[in-house]
Amino acid sequence: MSRASRAYRQFRSTILTLLRTHAPREAETTTEQLVSTLEHTEAPTDLWPVIEKRCESSFGHIAYRHGTLSQAIEWETLKLQTRIQSDSDSKYPPIFRDRHVHIGALMQFWWRLAQQTEDHLAAQGIETLLDVGPWGGFNFALQSDGYTRMKFARLTLAVGSLPSLPIDEKGGPFFEAFLPHYRAQLEAGGLSIPDDWGFHHPRQDGHGQLLELSGTYYFPEHTYERRSFVKVRVSREFETIEEILLRDFLLLLERLHYTPDWDEYRASTENVDARFDLQDFISLSHVVEGVYRRTNTEDILLNEIKDAFTGAIREPTVLFSFWNRVVQSKWIEHLYWAIAEAGLGVKKYQRPVMLGRDLLPKIPPRLLLPVSRHMQAYHREVGSHRPA
Repeated sequence: MSRASRAYRQFRSTILTLLRTHAPREAETTTEQLVSTLEHTEAPTDLWPVIEKRCESSFGHIAYRHGTLSQAIEWETLKLQTRIQSDSDSKYPPIFRDRHVHIGALMQFWWRLAQQTEDHLAAQGIETLLDVGPWGGFNFALQSDGYTRMKFARLTLAVGSLPSLPIDEKGGPFFEAFLPHYRAQLEAGGLSIPDDWGFHHPRQDGHGQLLELSGTYYFPEHTYERRSFVKVRVSREFETIEEILLRDFLLLLERLHYTPDWDEYRASTENVDARFDLQDFISLSHVVEGVYRRTNTEDILLNEIKDAFTGAIREPTVLFSFWNRVVQSKWIEHLYWAIAEAGLGVKKYQRPVMLGRDLLPKIPPRLLLPVSRHMQAYHREVGSHRPA
């Protein structure tokens, strides 16, 4: 079975479940009509406009996760569009240039390897759909030629999958299929690492079911202060990288928003942990640029922090000076309430909001849609950069 066939089968199953639960009248007929319409559309750049009018008229008034059932179908259609897109024939430069990483080449390499792994698993009777991408924001340190400004120290691939993907604390079929090819392709690109992966950071649900696992190789120079690794982080809780990144950012943002005393934060937080909090805040905040536009003050601060991470940020006075400015600018507060409104429809101070409690684990489609469209556009843009 081809990837497109698997994608359409998943789309059909998900839409049918949604309609049976929330609009049961003629659910089977409507599902088949939607699928047939999309299957016979000649490779549009966006599938949603093909069925938008019908979905809005039929399901736009039905409530679903702080939004509408139409938005839920739009989200599933956007996932389908991503899954059936054809491989790009674009020519990329080498992935690595003295450990500077070309982001477009890296993402294309990850995408192709994920498709090969999907096919390998399907041949073993394990049907899944993988979504892959970088954890964090490479706008953090990107040059005009598409290579990172700094040599990489941490290279993390995020992988979303269907809940049916089997993983265990020793890895499982995905890692067995993916990691040897990943290591070989990295070596072909100029990054040689031994076959010495460890499995770390298992995350389980309330019933003890494993939801997430990371396969990691730590470089010999790795320390807690100066972290250096290659990581493959797999989730079967979330199907897309947007959901993985949003989860991490929502939890970080909630913690920062409800930090009651920043003097106490400075006194009780190790410098390295405060530095990684700031790095993650900057790196992950690009995910929600589709729902929040930074102020001029925040843009200036962002660029100054980017520059500081080339070295100066390791000085505690520099690090906490930036934290003070972030807090004083109300950047955290602005982001928090922008997400609350985009995801929940709750305006600033309208009622108390806990982003982790109110938006996780089932992130509303009304938030996922602008996040995903922004991230797809962003990845296309950074992938287009080439050396002169």
